[in-house]
Amino acid sequence: MDARTAQIVAYEALMRTDSLVRLSPMEILDIAQEYNHLYDVEKATLFGIIDRYVRGFSDFNGCKIFINTIPGHFLSPEDCALLKTRYESYLDCFVFELTEQNSTSDEELARLKSLSKDGSHTLIAIDDYGTGHSNIVNVLRYAPQLIKIDRELISGIQSDANKQLFVRNTIDFAHQNGIHALAEGVETAEELRTVIGRGVDLVQGFFTGRPT
Repeated sequence: MDARTAQIVAYEALMRTDSLVRLSPMEILDIAQEYNHLYDVEKATLFGIIDRYVRGFSDFNGCKIFINTIPGHFLSPEDCALLKTRYESYLDCFVFELTEQNSTSDEELARLKSLSKDGSHTLIAIDDYGTGHSNIVNVLRYAPQLIKIDRELISGIQSDANKQLFVRNTIDFAHQNGIHALAEGVETAEELRTVIGRGVDLVQGFFTGRPT
């Protein structure tokens, strides 16, 4: 949601498993990694989510969709070309989140940016900023349009001066570089008021909307 207007600007596609599977999404990813099938998960995720969006385009009222990608397993040149052929006119509706587990290679980053329509910028977000590989070095290298501040830095921020300082500095840095800052995991009114007071652009979390 937009922190100033309270309007919904995007939805995030989340991995969930059927109740019969009895495995969490992280367990599925661990198994896929063990058996060398993370690429299959990545491809099924991207094609599946974009196809769902296109089939129900009017349901989303012009809002964008955030999609996580798996560093080291982004689509091959052939699959990138196939994705563009099928969905080129819709690709600007998506924000691709680079997750924190590993760094994304220059080659992968170039393929991701090639998904843009008519030479415009593919929208990229750095997920879970402040943890793991989501650091200042990658912000400079990826040149994202959004930074998603990790929920651990947002939880209880109203009573933690160090979190407030870090988040404020992150937001200031983002704005100085033309980047939007998003606060993840906002779960209480106090957290919401605090991050708005620190100048955040977007908010996401249970307080504004639970996954459905």
